[in-house]
Amino acid sequence: MDVRSISTTTVRFISGMTLFLMAVLSLTGAVNLHAGEETIDYLIPYTESEPVIDGEITGGEWASAEHVLLDNETQPSQNIPALEDTEVLLMEDGNNFYVAFIASDPEPDKIRAFFSDRDLCWDDDLVTVVIDTFNDARRAFEFSANPLGVQRDAICDDVAGGNGGFGGNDNSWNAIWDSAGRISDSGYVVEMKIPLSQLRFAGGLVKQTWGIDLIRTYPRDKRHKLSNNTKNYDLSCYLCQLTKAQGFTQLKENRNLRIVPTVTASYSKDRSTTRTDEWQSDTKLDAGMDIRWGINQDVVLNATFNPDFSQVEADVAELDINNTFSIYYPERREFFLDGADYFNTFSNLVHTRNISSPDYGIKLTGKRDVHTYGLFFANDTGTSFVIPGNQGSIIASLENTESLNSAFRYRLDVNRNMNLGVIFTDRRADDYSNSVAGVDGSIRIGNSDTIEMQAMGSATEYPVHIQEKFGQKENNDDYAFKINYEHRDNNWTWAARYAEYGDDFRADMGFITRVDYKNIDVSGGHDWRFGPESRFSRFYFGVDYEKSYDEAGNKLEEEAGIRINVDGPMQSFVFMGYNQGEEFYNGKFFDKNSIFLFGHIRPMAGLDIGIDISTGKGIDYFNTRSGDVFSLGPQIELRLGKHFKLDLRHNYQKMKVGGDSLYTTNLTDLRFTYQFNIRSFLRAIVQYSDTESDTSLYVFDIDSRLKGLTTQILYSYKINPQTRFFIGYSNNGLQNDEMDQLDTTNHTLFTKFSYAWQY
Repeated sequence: MDVRSISTTTVRFISGMTLFLMAVLSLTGAVNLHAGEETIDYLIPYTESEPVIDGEITGGEWASAEHVLLDNETQPSQNIPALEDTEVLLMEDGNNFYVAFIASDPEPDKIRAFFSDRDLCWDDDLVTVVIDTFNDARRAFEFSANPLGVQRDAICDDVAGGNGGFGGNDNSWNAIWDSAGRISDSGYVVEMKIPLSQLRFAGGLVKQTWGIDLIRTYPRDKRHKLSNNTKNYDLSCYLCQLTKAQGFTQLKENRNLRIVPTVTASYSKDRSTTRTDEWQSDTKLDAGMDIRWGINQDVVLNATFNPDFSQVEADVAELDINNTFSIYYPERREFFLDGADYFNTFSNLVHTRNISSPDYGIKLTGKRDVHTYGLFFANDTGTSFVIPGNQGSIIASLENTESLNSAFRYRLDVNRNMNLGVIFTDRRADDYSNSVAGVDGSIRIGNSDTIEMQAMGSATEYPVHIQEKFGQKENNDDYAFKINYEHRDNNWTWAARYAEYGDDFRADMGFITRVDYKNIDVSGGHDWRFGPESRFSRFYFGVDYEKSYDEAGNKLEEEAGIRINVDGPMQSFVFMGYNQGEEFYNGKFFDKNSIFLFGHIRPMAGLDIGIDISTGKGIDYFNTRSGDVFSLGPQIELRLGKHFKLDLRHNYQKMKVGGDSLYTTNLTDLRFTYQFNIRSFLRAIVQYSDTESDTSLYVFDIDSRLKGLTTQILYSYKINPQTRFFIGYSNNGLQNDEMDQLDTTNHTLFTKFSYAWQY
């Protein structure tokens, strides 16, 4: 990073924030994370023999295991005896951690279990082991499987992804592990084999002490969660409440090296929107490689060469009309996913999907005692970035320009209630650079209160054509600041948040789409909870108020609202509310209001129905005037048998101005999936959009009818997340005012193969 690009003002601001945090820490008193003797609840025995992972407990293969009972329900009822009996077996052999769940069920025909792809079994009966391997109540690994052995894994972040201190889950993380499940007349059994090479934990210890939560999810009329732990619902953290398991006294040395070569091939034909244009064909054959080396158990080095970013599966279609800000899409590439949580802060400053076409990358992530750190470098042959404003954002690109991208993150866990961190990001190319430096911290005060703070400074240099095309200055230098206070106990929540983003603040490595604004947001509410005899489990009523200004002090937006949440029978959930306020846009103030409702229900196994509906007065951003907006978003997931699934999502939106219809748009995403087993599936996707606009009501030229059609068929075979084979076909169609019918503009045939060599 070019330190000259960070201004004196920014440095002073960040230094002041650091001193403030240090002062708070000194007043509170920093203590060691592991001060005092801990109670060890379970001893994980060592075994010489490896059990067969087949969903059956046979012979004496689990004879030496520790036995744990899941005798407590934590959700929706709180700390009452579990509805059904569940026993968990734990043991290890120095290379692997073995877990077996024996789940009793007097009505096995009601067990909800379907074949699906990885991470898509959340609605099923499920068993989960959560392990805080560093025993620091910051971060944990989650491994889940349904009664058929379908896997789900995730990272639980109780700090930057803390969801108000109750744990945030990142399902994009993938580990290589084994599971198997089998349903019987008395319930089901799930066995897991988790290689220690997939985990990170403190090395050099005589024995490991881990926080552990063993969970059985039991979805019937309500979605019950059974656990070996009881829960203090007035305590604003999750991982700090886990019981402790100890073992792994005979860890075995291994190279902990994974090499994943990848080959992709595609053949495509494209033409413009004119049907008479000739097709242009293109054939591509690419090879790449990902390398993961566990230098030791708490430090990992990743490298990638020509990582694949082919759209093996289409993103879920998003409605993008009358919208002034960029849409977020998640990362998919394994190199960037592994250890991604090491770069988390309260603001999204590292969004690696911005690095669209890298040739190479290298990343080091690790944790040693109270120190957590991450560093990566990657090039990008197709440099694009967001240019944000206070009323919208736009994507800019440096065509045929290669950039170097880097990020560094460090966090100090001062004690069990405090963290202090710094982050640096940098993107640079010829005549272009963007650097961001930030400091952040979180403090948990008492049981239920948390303060989070972050200060950031940025410096950006734009080339001449970006300055001219987007009206930007050559040099942009500014800061941003956030502070959040939140109280959350079993019945009450209240929060106050303040954010300030300077006009020239840029975070091109992250996903910051709005600047030049100051925002104040206060909210509060109360939860009423009902016992197991009630068909309803929770009712929430809350209010919130929000106000925004630009940097000059001019009001941008003011809004107040009420919120109601209800959890009811058939796993139903209803969230509804009313907003009333005004918004400043393009030199004018507009009154805004809306009534909205989001509902979700699972009336039976294999049927999931949702609805998202809103109506009210909004803004026609295209033409700077007021309008009446109505939107409707039904969705349904239907399973026919154990193998077939239909997913349908539809978005309808209509805006009227002065009683006339400005536009009507429909967007449909339909997916048919046949899951042969836990490893392979065949999926067909159809995405259709249709927008009608009254051209006489627009101040610029626009198509009166615009249609789009994307279809894709995909076959996938996965032995694990890294060893997989894909083959598929897709095409795209378009119709506008120049074309009298929907016509195909693209055909693509693609295939991909990767294999994970582990040493």
